[in-house]
Amino acid sequence: MSNRSVLILLLVSSLSAGAHAAGKSKLTALGTTSFKSAASAAALAGPNLDREDTNDRSRENAHRQALGKFAADRRAKMSAAAKALAPTTIPHLSSMDIAETNHGAFGFAGLSNFQSAAVNHGFSTEPPDQALCVGNGFVLEGVNSALAVYDEHGNLMAGPVGNNDFFQDPQNVSDPRCLYDSATDRWFITLIDYPNTFDNNGILIAVSVNGDPTGSYNVYRLDVTGDGDAGDCPCLGDQPLIGADRNAYVVTTNAFGVFTFDGAQVYAFSKAALAAGSASVAFRHFGNLSAQLPGVEFAFSINPSITPPGDPGDKGTEWLAQSLGALPIENGLGVWAMSDTANIDSNPAAMTMNVQVVSTQSYAGPNPATQKAGPTPLAELAEARGVPGDDSEQRLDGDDVRMQQVTFVGGRLYAALGTAAVTPGSPLIDAAAWFAIDVKNTANGPTGTVAAQGYVAGPNSSSVIYPALTVNSLGQAAMVFTLTGPSFFPSAAYWRMGGRSIHLLEDGAAPQDGFSAYYFARPRWGDYSAATVGADGSLWIATELVPGGARKRFANWGTFIGRLRTHPEEGDDD
Repeated sequence: MSNRSVLILLLVSSLSAGAHAAGKSKLTALGTTSFKSAASAAALAGPNLDREDTNDRSRENAHRQALGKFAADRRAKMSAAAKALAPTTIPHLSSMDIAETNHGAFGFAGLSNFQSAAVNHGFSTEPPDQALCVGNGFVLEGVNSALAVYDEHGNLMAGPVGNNDFFQDPQNVSDPRCLYDSATDRWFITLIDYPNTFDNNGILIAVSVNGDPTGSYNVYRLDVTGDGDAGDCPCLGDQPLIGADRNAYVVTTNAFGVFTFDGAQVYAFSKAALAAGSASVAFRHFGNLSAQLPGVEFAFSINPSITPPGDPGDKGTEWLAQSLGALPIENGLGVWAMSDTANIDSNPAAMTMNVQVVSTQSYAGPNPATQKAGPTPLAELAEARGVPGDDSEQRLDGDDVRMQQVTFVGGRLYAALGTAAVTPGSPLIDAAAWFAIDVKNTANGPTGTVAAQGYVAGPNSSSVIYPALTVNSLGQAAMVFTLTGPSFFPSAAYWRMGGRSIHLLEDGAAPQDGFSAYYFARPRWGDYSAATVGADGSLWIATELVPGGARKRFANWGTFIGRLRTHPEEGDDD
């Protein structure tokens, strides 16, 4: 990074309710990058060894424990009356069958651990943490350690390149998200970066210089080390989520101190300034948001919305949503309105954030998910080496109840999350809960009412994990997820909203057999799938599976990318 010009960007922020003082966060321009320059750096990286990377696994384990302790502490403070009103029963659902046909779907293999390790000094990582964005005939995919660009037929156009090489960053990087914004004709990519010493933590933002994702990008870094509600930083801005309206590019994080959860943080940037590659980018930071939620509930994983092509969005308001996480079983969502985003360039202090909790169907923390029995060579190797821990085939980590992604279209928010559930004749499984909420921003704050909601549950005691829901401007929607169970290796699957069946996009070929299962007793999966909408309204979906074929010693995951036509009866000619 020393060979790159560094410009300190103008921080435009001020004191107001729910916002931190100017000076805590610092946004810095780090020059330019491209897939070509990243590939050149990778060529000098040295031998491609075969080893596992434990940084992300260790971080996520510590953060899950901190979040769980935070929620438990708040539950302990509940009044007896509030406890009596809390839900006590997890969802009891009917299972869906597997459709015999798959009209209107086309798909291709995305990044795998084998490809990722090849551009990351041989390091295997788990899980992929998938990013997906589509535009101008291109498909950009990211995972924790690599990026690649394809055309819409699945032909590789650029990459794979390592994320460290792309961002020219020597620190740990993970948790990618990406967005193609048709209004500015720009591609946005975010990651977190952090050192092992945990004292220089940031959010990386790359913005393309034009509509070609294989070309050059301007790179920015937001220092979030001091951003936390409890004052016990240094803090990491974990799992950044992204969205945008007409005016603002929005990034949200979960702030974690070394051993504590330190609240959700929200950052709104001038989208026009980022798109122009400006050396002066106004932004606004919102913190201390838990104070707006009732009772013991708290702000975490607040998910900004994305509006699909063809929908005008909500002028001046960016909509966000979150699940609730203080109770073992919940029945509500927090709907947030970021108001007056047109002020982002001239007076960001005039922007506000407010929330309403909307009553919904119930959901509960997912359970570890079973998978079909099969060969697990790494388990055998671990046993032969006397690795302490369980070397039997593992259940897949089903995540918690945090929302995966949010779409705003036609005045309505769409979202999905994972939940524990019971189906007839089956033990505890994981299913997906989905929501469609009509929203309106008023002088008294946001209002929301449930327009529709439901669940998706797999057949034969199978689980649906890490759902991501997308919706086009016509109101057509699809949810992508991993399907796994006694009869299914981890597979890529989807459901079209309104349908009565699950569709298999690509069958899994073997069980998950990665180092996190046997070396750390937590078989990582996810941590999220991804879905988006093309310019023609087609629904693009991506998720994790076990593809079979070439693998590294320490992991065998892959990803799969699919496209669903707006009229499935037409089939697909790819």
